[in-house]
Amino acid sequence: MEKGLKFLLWTVGILVALGGLGRLLLFETWTVPNDPYLAASVAPTLSGGDLVLVLTVGESVFGNLVRCPDPDDNTRHVVGRIVGLAGDQVELKGQTLRINGARYDASDACTQPTFSVAHPDTGTKKEMRCGRIEMGGGWHYRGTGKHSPSSDAQKRVGEGNVYLLSDNRDMHEDSRDFGTLPKASCEQRIVFRLWGADGWLGSENRLEFIR
Repeated sequence: MEKGLKFLLWTVGILVALGGLGRLLLFETWTVPNDPYLAASVAPTLSGGDLVLVLTVGESVFGNLVRCPDPDDNTRHVVGRIVGLAGDQVELKGQTLRINGARYDASDACTQPTFSVAHPDTGTKKEMRCGRIEMGGGWHYRGTGKHSPSSDAQKRVGEGNVYLLSDNRDMHEDSRDFGTLPKASCEQRIVFRLWGADGWLGSENRLEFIR
């Protein structure tokens, strides 16, 4: 009995130590700020107040949701999905996204086909559609307004840069607003949500991989 208890304690201790080391070397916890522009732009994938894990090692690739320093304010971050790498031609017209001529449309609706988000300028709740997009060997959620089209854009991505697109295509804070960003500054990938703004017990959105 005593040997079994010691073995269990050692096992738990080793797992905790490895988890702490992994967090120290690989991950960073980050609370998505309740900044109205950032919070609106990451919907429906994330929400302001979410506690997430950010993978701080490795290389970001096409389709990853990344955190980058705000090019206009070094006290803030921007969050966007990489839809263009060096040499790629990115075209956005209305709700239609094309990368090098390939079209990326919603394949189907989300489990909850609509959601609401506060407009960053007025605070008024706006109902939006949620669709599922297949990209980069995976899929993610996309939000679009029912009546307001996304702003159009066309850009050839320069060497060493990436083009970011907000998952909320209408209330965006992405490369349509601040241009392409250096890829080296966008290597931190948001990979997991621990829990939402209401905490562990109050949140329905907890322990979820972020696509």
